[in-house]
Amino acid sequence: MGVEYIDSMNVALIEDKLVVISKPIGVSVYDFNFDLHFRTTHPYNFENEETCVLRVGPIPDYEREFREQAERGLRLVNSPAEHVCASDLETWYEKLIDLTPKSRVFAELPSVDEIETCFSWPVFLKGSRQTSKHAPDLCVINDPTHYNRVSESYRSDPILHWQRPVVREFVPLVPVPREVPGKIKPSLEFWSFWWRGQCVGWGQYWYQIPRYEAADVEVGLSVARNAAMRSKLHSWWWTSPRLLLESGS
Repeated sequence: MGVEYIDSMNVALIEDKLVVISKPIGVSVYDFNFDLHFRTTHPYNFENEETCVLRVGPIPDYEREFREQAERGLRLVNSPAEHVCASDLETWYEKLIDLTPKSRVFAELPSVDEIETCFSWPVFLKGSRQTSKHAPDLCVINDPTHYNRVSESYRSDPILHWQRPVVREFVPLVPVPREVPGKIKPSLEFWSFWWRGQCVGWGQYWYQIPRYEAADVEVGLSVARNAAMRSKLHSWWWTSPRLLLESGS
């Protein structure tokens, strides 16, 4: 049976259990050829709302994508509402407020006075969904002069300009002794991945640098498990950082 492509995406039924729709995005640690590692088939038709996971990079209109896949007999693992909860800080923040740095979402870039009412410098600036690829000058804002200088860059940035701006408390993290060109300074951070309440994998966040370890990974996974249970999502990822001792962790 030939490989089916939907909008240039590879549709694979893996081990007769799960449908994965994937598309290469040009990032080696993300792109993965399931055909080389699992028993896969590539059906042309689906029935009974087969469970489906997308691995296609950013999705501009998830609600439309959800509808289109449903018409093909596929049910994406997270509903549109769950997708928003997983990806939009304004939606998930109240559920996890005690597990994450203090944050405030604004309708547009706030004034210096608005920031100083809630935060002390430096602050962490991002969009409600993501940063601009961890660009340091647009993330860690040192003072009002720095903020005024980068505000226009934020408004014209292709990733940030369409998102609601978020100001977060800047929390120092335990650094690792490496640099990644064009990124904020790497810290001792780890990804964990959750499927229906169970941790199915975890690893270091900064894949560009040599392996680093932490002695208290189980503590981080416990926090991530708490976050996963509160989110009540079918599929979820969580980043667990190590805070500096000076910050009161």
